[in-house]
Amino acid sequence: MKTLIAGPWVGEFGWELFAWSGYVRALSRNYDRTIIMARLSSKHLYQDFSDQFISFEPTGGLTDAFFMHDHNTLESAKKLIIQNNIKLGKNTTLFLPKRIGFPPHTHFDQHIVLGSQVVKPEYKSLGAKGKTQGYDYIFHMRSRDLRKEDNWSVENWAELRKMLGKDKTVACIGTKQESAWLEGTEDLRGIDTQTLVDILKNSKYAFGPSSGPMHLASLCELPHIVWSIPENKTRYEENWNPLGTNVLFISKYNWHPTPDYVYKTFMEWN
Repeated sequence: MKTLIAGPWVGEFGWELFAWSGYVRALSRNYDRTIIMARLSSKHLYQDFSDQFISFEPTGGLTDAFFMHDHNTLESAKKLIIQNNIKLGKNTTLFLPKRIGFPPHTHFDQHIVLGSQVVKPEYKSLGAKGKTQGYDYIFHMRSRDLRKEDNWSVENWAELRKMLGKDKTVACIGTKQESAWLEGTEDLRGIDTQTLVDILKNSKYAFGPSSGPMHLASLCELPHIVWSIPENKTRYEENWNPLGTNVLFISKYNWHPTPDYVYKTFMEWN
């Protein structure tokens, strides 16, 4: 039996979506069994093609791109294989997280070569239409220690919420450790990914600075309004947008457009 062991993934969520899981999905077609090692919160991303999921919560420094500072991925893989009594043989492949191409600058069809296999990533639309109730607006209030100068203030979010209209339904998403919540909105931080993608699938728009949850919106085909530095424009509009989801990318003021500018630009685009 040909077995693929992929992981453990310890990097950022957005990179897991577009620089890892899609490649593992495609690679799994060449194996009889696929074993995934990743955070429990990401389990839903692999359910359509994995045979076994091993939960792993990495420790170390800050998570950045496809790695975590001060974390030895190979050693973690070895420990997980032993702990879960996984038998290794000549038909077993261990696929550790690696930089594929140079995301976000390469296109989403950047291929990988593993042995004699040439593989391009496979992506799928996440979430089910009509399965749950959505919201008029989804907010991801990024509040990370990594590049924290890029976070938007709670005051800015409150102002944008006011402009969008108090009669509109709004929910905040993300993790409670790295995302903020705005009083008067629904707090969906920390909910399981399967429930989250259904909610995103049935909502109208998502707002936020560049982040993993905003990339998730792309795979849920949820139109999103995102702000960041100009260098990230192609990533959102093309390279990490394989489903062609509608996106308004704002870069005039880098990470810190005013709420008024975001609102006016959104209304013109909408």
